[in-house]
Amino acid sequence: MLAAITSRKGNASGPTRDKTFSRFCLPTNVAVIVKRGLVRPGRVLVDHTTYRVRRNRDGSFVVPEAASQSPGRVNYLFLRDQLFLENPLYKVAVLFHTGETTFEFDRRTYSIGPLTDGRVLIREQDRTVVEGRVTPTGVRLDTIAAELEPIQNELAFGLALRTEDLDRQFNPHVRRTRWS
Repeated sequence: MLAAITSRKGNASGPTRDKTFSRFCLPTNVAVIVKRGLVRPGRVLVDHTTYRVRRNRDGSFVVPEAASQSPGRVNYLFLRDQLFLENPLYKVAVLFHTGETTFEFDRRTYSIGPLTDGRVLIREQDRTVVEGRVTPTGVRLDTIAAELEPIQNELAFGLALRTEDLDRQFNPHVRRTRWS
């Protein structure tokens, strides 16, 4: 399996990954942290770089990517439990169910585990592609597979919106206002 991942000759800095020949990609160790605020929409921290998220006029959130890429959009419909992730190259729709939640990305099907236990776990068949945890201000994704890197910021922010909604559903007696 390692031969399939490092199928191309490496340079002086080490072997390079060729995504076209590999079926399984190794997870990266870059942490993606989402911090939601009470007044501002929040921010995404990727490898010690902070990206400020802003609210769009249509109610969606604009999530910046690295300096070389265009920003993506995240729209979470609270009443329908639907999450839409969009960037210039990809569009992903996630419909959350009480049982198993799945979504398709790049001709692969991923399943999202329950977020109510404080863990974030996304699998493709029997392989874990995303591992993380729910924090008081959002989510922290500690491990992300290479094939999900194009949507990692949008996915992390969308999962933070979902966990915030679950917190509202399970704790309705706690009053939360965005302007207090």
